[in-house]
Amino acid sequence: MKNLILIRPSEAYHDEIQDYRQELLAYDDHSHGESFLYETADISQWIENCRLYENKKTVPHPEHVEADQFMLVYEGDKRILGMINFRHSLDNPYLFEQGGHIGYGIRPLERRKGYATIMLALCLKKCRGYGLDKVLVCCAPDNLGSKKTILACGGVFERMAYTDDGDEADERYWIDLS
Repeated sequence: MKNLILIRPSEAYHDEIQDYRQELLAYDDHSHGESFLYETADISQWIENCRLYENKKTVPHPEHVEADQFMLVYEGDKRILGMINFRHSLDNPYLFEQGGHIGYGIRPLERRKGYATIMLALCLKKCRGYGLDKVLVCCAPDNLGSKKTILACGGVFERMAYTDDGDEADERYWIDLS
């Protein structure tokens, strides 16, 4: 059986990235962890933006942080099963409170197959390489699938995060990387 791996977006996956985006749009589903792919029709530009975020000096927006975008695929296969974004720091008020270090999503037709847990576990291995002791992962209180994924990867509930108007927004979980 082929291994599941995380790869960076590239032009070699252009058509598959487009298919992934179209599936999100067809299901009217905004996914997390895909670096605004939902909002970006130009796939080549999206791939370039992902590259720009990889280096602190080229991050396009001054309030954003350095990040790595990955896609989950079976080794040797081009079908993208999910996407995950690792933000190297929480040096942004939104990320610090609600966004966390990692955002992720599984394409609609591949959900409930265990891919999210595998993808998060693979990403956590990459996070260790950046010298982090722990990472913050957040999810909506009603997102039971994401909550199960976070808990399966060692997430420990810290507290609820709230929006500026005081509304409950997300559950905050810390995952120890040591």
